Order: sequence, then structure tokens, then C-alpha cells
Amino acid sequence: MPTTTHHRPRWALALLLSLAFAAAACSDDGDSDKDDEQVDAAVTDSATPEDAATDITVAEDTAGQNEQDTAPEDAGAPVEEDTGFDVQFPTGDSAGCKPDCTGKICGDDGCGSVCGFCPTGKICVDEGTLCDELCKPDCEGKKCGDNGCGGDCGSCPGGFSCGIDFLCYEDACIGDCQGKVCGNDGCGQSCGDCAAGDLCDALGQCIAGPCKGVDPLGQCETEELLVFCEGSGFDADKKAVDCSKQPGKICGYDSIKGAYGCIPEPPCEPSCQTEDGAKKECGSDGCEGSCGTCPDGWSCPGGFCEPAEGAACGALFPAEGKCSGSKWIFCNTGKIESFDCADIGSDCKYDPGKKKFGCD
Repeated sequence: MPTTTHHRPRWALALLLSLAFAAAACSDDGDSDKDDEQVDAAVTDSATPEDAATDITVAEDTAGQNEQDTAPEDAGAPVEEDTGFDVQFPTGDSAGCKPDCTGKICGDDGCGSVCGFCPTGKICVDEGTLCDELCKPDCEGKKCGDNGCGGDCGSCPGGFSCGIDFLCYEDACIGDCQGKVCGNDGCGQSCGDCAAGDLCDALGQCIAGPCKGVDPLGQCETEELLVFCEGSGFDADKKAVDCSKQPGKICGYDSIKGAYGCIPEPPCEPSCQTEDGAKKECGSDGCEGSCGTCPDGWSCPGGFCEPAEGAACGALFPAEGKCSGSKWIFCNTGKIESFDCADIGSDCKYDPGKKKFGCD
């Protein structure tokens, strides 16, 4: 901040000095000390503007230095806070899968990830091309009652009540369910309900609906065949889709749509363990690979090599032979042979003395 200095005019300084000396000359000796103090004060007060400016400047520099001493140390550049969202989804590129979101705004990308999410309250439909309302109010043909989404389609006037068909009926109406097992009694009350999948016809009788037996969420008849129902009531239509005709797809539950559909086939995980946890010696690993091979002529029931009559003994065949029920199986001149101990009234057992199997 610039320093402001007030300068007295030179004539004013001269006048002050003259008055001071005149007063000193007229006073007596007793007042000389007092007068000297006045002179000194006048001289001091008449200091040159340059000196005064110098004193003020030094004072201000000292104050500025104090401010610098007490200023906080530089804590470094401010850290910018990132308040945006940058969610990355797996695309499957590492597995050689190429995501396809052409024309889609939501749903499956074909590689186990998604093309986008729908806003809250909406659901992904039409193969990922549309985010539709999760609940659509329906008041078509209704005068009162629930609209299907927590609201209502109107109310009945006094003396009238809302019936099961969402129409208003006079409270004095007398219903009639003669010969009916379902449907309206003529006064807005029910004559009964039909079993799941059945529909009530115009005569008040229950008949099988077109989608009877089909889960409302759809279902997988096989790993490839998807069965689901479109529409409702008598307008419903049962449909079936072969997911195997869509490359890399199988029938399964689609967690994005909340229903069954054709979903990406999960990667195959090979396994050479039986259901009880034993390690397989041979056979398929479940992913077109092998868990091992048996010697020529041997069979592979249940993932284990089984010696066969006349086949080569091979390294897998135990030197002590083995028993299969009453049958004694042994190696003779490099070939597998067998003998049924029951034919001589004996059993096949292990002989510790001979350290091999035989008939005993």
C-alpha cells in the first residue's frame, strides 16, 4: 500500500522557528530550560519530509515482514475433487469376444457385460432398444378401482360400489351365480376363481388358457429351448425360441430383464473330478478335452480305466492282479486274462503270502 506523507510549507517552518527564538529572548533565565524543550520540539516537528518518509517506510516494511512471518506455509497445489462417475464394465475382449451394442441403449452386449442401464423406474425391453415404464397405469374400460400402479381409475357415486370388473354397481343389486363357477355375478361380485393358467369364459366356466403351465417369467425346456408367453388372458400367445440359433447363446435367467431368455453361454470350465470328488483317469473333461487315455483295448466306464479280456496289460494293470466279484483278473504273457472262481466253488481273494490275487 503506498505511503502518504504530509509536508508543511517552508514559510510555516520559518515562522515557527522565528517565534521560538523570539520567545526565548524575552524570557528570564528561570524559564530557559522550558524554552529549550519547546525549541527542541519545534525542531523535531520540523524534520525534513525525507526523514519522515524514511521513518514511515521502515515501519511499514517491518509490518510487512511480520505478516510474512505469520503467513501459513504453502501446502502445495489444491487437489481437484472428481465428482463424476467413470464405471468400467468388462467387455470380454480378453477372451476374444467382441461386444455388440448396435442399435441398443441397454441390456446384454453379447460378452457378459451391458450396453447401458435404464433410469430408475424403467425396464430394458425389445432386445435392448427401449427403456419402457416399469408400471403402466391401465384404466381402459374401467370406471373405478385400481389402475395397476397404485393409483385408481375413479370412484363410484353414493349408493354404488366398485365391482370386480371395475364398473360401478348399485348397492341394492342382487347377484346371481346360478350355473357359474367363476366370473361376475351381475352385481360386480365374484362367483369364484379359476386355477392358475385357466381362464373364465363368458358362461362362467373355467377353461385352460393358452399359456397354462408356462411360468410368468418364462422357462427353459432344455438348455437351448426357451418358452414364454406374450400378452394376457384370451389374447395370450405361447411362444418358443431356439437359443442355439443365436451364436454363443443358451437359455437361462437374464438378471437384467428379470426373466428367462437367451443369454451368453458361460465359458466352459474343464473338470476331471467325479461327483464324489475322485480324480478321473480317462474320459472327457466336459470341455472337449480329455482326462487321460487307457491302454489299448481297455474301457473307460465312469472315468476310470477298466481292463478288458485279451487287451495289453500295460503299466496301469497291477502286477498282483485284481478281483471283480468272483472273477479273478490277471496278466499272462502280456495279455489280460480272467477266470471265474465260482466255477470251482471258490472266491477271488488276495493272498498275503503270495502277494497276489487268486481263487481261494
